[in-house]
Amino acid sequence: MEFNATFIVAFISFIIFTVIMNIILYKPINDIIAKRKNYIDNNYNKADENNKEAQNVLNKRLDELSKARHSAKEEVDKKISLVKNRKEEITKKAQLDAKNNLERERLESINSSNAAKEALGNEIKNLAQMISDRFLKPEEKICDIDRGIIDKIMQEK
Repeated sequence: MEFNATFIVAFISFIIFTVIMNIILYKPINDIIAKRKNYIDNNYNKADENNKEAQNVLNKRLDELSKARHSAKEEVDKKISLVKNRKEEITKKAQLDAKNNLERERLESINSSNAAKEALGNEIKNLAQMISDRFLKPEEKICDIDRGIIDKIMQEK
């Protein structure tokens, strides 16, 4: 194999072609690729930061929601306790009122019964006096009726 000028010219033209291609084609493409890689890396980093921030916001909201639920549950429990206490107070007051009303009605009934017995006793006394006036002689009239007898008569139903 012989080395002549054609080989040297081809070799020099290959080197010049490689340098020109590097300047015209490869270097701009490499610059574009590097810029695109930087752009993608920056966007990926921003997306990652935004994702972390969103996760932090989500965790914060979940904590706030949990606290709100807890405080709402406590508030509901307090209200339920107050309502139960109020219910017990109202029930006790109603029972006491019912007991007092029953006692008052019982006393009124006893008083009414005693008043009726007294009126009936007086009526018996008047009837006995009328009967004695009609059937007995004036010197045998009933002067005083024993209250015990009247009570005994009233006890016999």
